[in-house]
Amino acid sequence: MKKILGGIALSALLAAPAMAADIPARMPVKAPAAVMAYNWSGLYTASALGWGREEIEGAYVNTGLPDRHNTEGDRGWYGSIIGFQQQWGNIVAGIEGSYNRPLDRDYSTSLSVGPDCLGSSAVADRTCASRVKNYWTVGGKLGFAFNNVMVYGTGGYANGRIDTQTTVTTTGLLTSTTSDRHGGWYAGAGIDMYVTRFWLSDLIIGVEYQHVDLGTQLHIDTLPGATGINDRNIDATIDIIRAKATFKYSLGGPIVARY
Repeated sequence: MKKILGGIALSALLAAPAMAADIPARMPVKAPAAVMAYNWSGLYTASALGWGREEIEGAYVNTGLPDRHNTEGDRGWYGSIIGFQQQWGNIVAGIEGSYNRPLDRDYSTSLSVGPDCLGSSAVADRTCASRVKNYWTVGGKLGFAFNNVMVYGTGGYANGRIDTQTTVTTTGLLTSTTSDRHGGWYAGAGIDMYVTRFWLSDLIIGVEYQHVDLGTQLHIDTLPGATGINDRNIDATIDIIRAKATFKYSLGGPIVARY
């Protein structure tokens, strides 16, 4: 019996190396490679060019009738922007300010007798005119980055100057004029994409939508000899779609991410 058991044991020892040779070797597991993602942190300046629709509504306060001073129109807009943002993982947050002005100085108009210009008083041969002369904004920015692409939202305080006037349509004679600054708010959303290095900055291009609400402000007629009959409450909104070219000055290199 001892000879039989010894033979079995010897056979098992001799067979073990052959069996081990038939077992495939395990491949070493490599750690995921580090991916260098674009770093959105830094100070930036931008120029924006787009097209916007402004709607300006006015209500006369001293005529005793629901007279209106409403206009709407489309025009090109230019904006200058400065801001700072910081990235944490995929989240990007920052603050920015802007100054914006139309590409022309034209007024949008409506004619009497009509519902948008002195309709209730039925004063004929009048042109109601108004415009947003400029506006500035300051507010926050919150984005989500996908490497070199970022989607974001913005919002905050807005302040703009609104001019209005009334003229005799046939002669152009000025019958009332007002100008005042309005405080309000803005909100928007956009998408940016890093393109390349440009001199000492990063060139980023994007597109953005912005809604601006300049609230309601009492406009006092400033024409010499004005009696107050043409004083009016004015409010305005602007909706703009614009393209942006941003130059960002990075604080450090790319962000290292693991996937």
